Amino acid sequence: MRKVRPEELPTLLAQGVKVVDVRPADRRTTPLPFPAEWVPLEKIQKGEHSLPKVPLLLVCEKGLLSQVAALYLEAEGYEAMSLEGGLQALTEPK
Repeated sequence: MRKVRPEELPTLLAQGVKVVDVRPADRRTTPLPFPAEWVPLEKIQKGEHSLPKVPLLLVCEKGLLSQVAALYLEAEGYEAMSLEGGLQALTEPK
C-alpha cells in the first residue's frame, strides 16, 4: 500500500485519482477540500462497495482507517493509496 504525502495530493487530483472518504458517519465532521465518494471502512471490510477498478486514494481523519481500507481493497485487486497523516495533515501549519 502506497502512502501519499500531502504535498503529492494536488498532482494526484489533477491526474484524476478517485478519492474515497472511509470515515464512519459520526466522524465526518471535517469537510473535505476536494470531491470524494463516501464509503465507510465497515462497508469496504464486508466487500459491500461498488468502487470502480481505478486508482483510489483513501482518506480519513488521521490516516489509520484509510490504511486499513487500502489493505482490504488491495486484497481485492485494487490500486489503493492512503493519505499519510489523514485530513489533519492537510490543515496543520507547515
